[in-house]
Amino acid sequence: MPGSSRRLVKRWIDQVKLKDTGKRIWMGTICIVNGHRRLLSETFIAAQVERLKGDKVVLYNYFPEYTCNGRKIRYFYSRHPWLMKLKRLLPQFLYDRWITRNEQSEARTRDFMAGFVREHNVDVFLAEYGFNGADIAPIAKHLDKPLIVHFHGHDAHNETALAPYKIRYKVMFDYAHRLVSVSHTMTAALIALGADESKIVYNPYGAREYFYQVQPDYRKTLLAVGRFADIKAPYLTLMAFQKVVAQFPDASLVMVGDGPLLETCKSLVATWDLSSRVTFTGALSHDEVLPLMSQACAFVQHSVTTSDGDMEGMPNSILEAGAAGLPVISTRHAGIVNSVIEGETGFLVDERDVDGMADRMCRLLRDPEVCRTMGASARQHIRENYNIDRHIQSLQDLIEKARVGKSH
Repeated sequence: MPGSSRRLVKRWIDQVKLKDTGKRIWMGTICIVNGHRRLLSETFIAAQVERLKGDKVVLYNYFPEYTCNGRKIRYFYSRHPWLMKLKRLLPQFLYDRWITRNEQSEARTRDFMAGFVREHNVDVFLAEYGFNGADIAPIAKHLDKPLIVHFHGHDAHNETALAPYKIRYKVMFDYAHRLVSVSHTMTAALIALGADESKIVYNPYGAREYFYQVQPDYRKTLLAVGRFADIKAPYLTLMAFQKVVAQFPDASLVMVGDGPLLETCKSLVATWDLSSRVTFTGALSHDEVLPLMSQACAFVQHSVTTSDGDMEGMPNSILEAGAAGLPVISTRHAGIVNSVIEGETGFLVDERDVDGMADRMCRLLRDPEVCRTMGASARQHIRENYNIDRHIQSLQDLIEKARVGKSH
């Protein structure tokens, strides 16, 4: 049976009866607009792709050069299949001169996006990050498909990145069915950008179940997991640890991740002669991080607000560390103030308070029993308030309600 026929049959089979309305609707395919390829640090998006129910199709790359299953969709879903043949036959410079300008017109983009939506029976768009939502909003509106936009951090806070998107954000805010925020700080930022408060849904991430199985031994090792980026300020974590080593020469720091500040941090460690105390692992998968969590006494992260307003959303690594039974030492920053209960599940200091962070590191290195008690409280707090099943179900409910709205 051809693919299009199979999808048509499945469309008939996949009728759902919504309890809150009693009405029957056709359940089509969720189109997740993801932008870049999956990053190890963005496990929250991977969880949504894997665990949302029903048929899903994922668009990668950036508008309008989307790819799906490794293929550029403009060449496979257009009503003008000869474009793909010309792409193969013509030298690149001739193709760019004769074809590309017309190929990238608004009409042509609407053409292949409409073809993609028809072929995959897309009935709702879920855009990861506000920038992707702003790009896809005019297409969703033109095709009369509901749009849900999930914000994650810099897409609500970074003034430099947001500046070119002001007009497109207005269109997106007006059309979107719902806007998903992961922290109360982010909700306030979206309202300040012009979003309708009634459309914003607070839905923080959650840690996956296998983090709760970790049993830390609370040795004198501090663990940091995250991209070496400005908002995570890993160099400030290192500055604090440098002060700690004077009191605890047997302490160690393991830093997991990759990013633009990695080489700078390595240079600082070499300059301070801390190479025997600090380990850089590079980016690791969850399976590789779990043993490191079992061999640590605390999780450390010194998140800051940058000069252009960039901030975290809700750092998933902090939720995962708490679920793993590790107390967290971090900053009073964005969603971190909700995910860490100061003095119970960890310690918080002001942004750029290096001395304060060093002091909290010393307090936990000094007393493994405090680490154990705080870690147990952290695990309970994350399980009760940052549940991955609740996060996915909330998103699923938004999608189903969006479908109902369009079925009327």
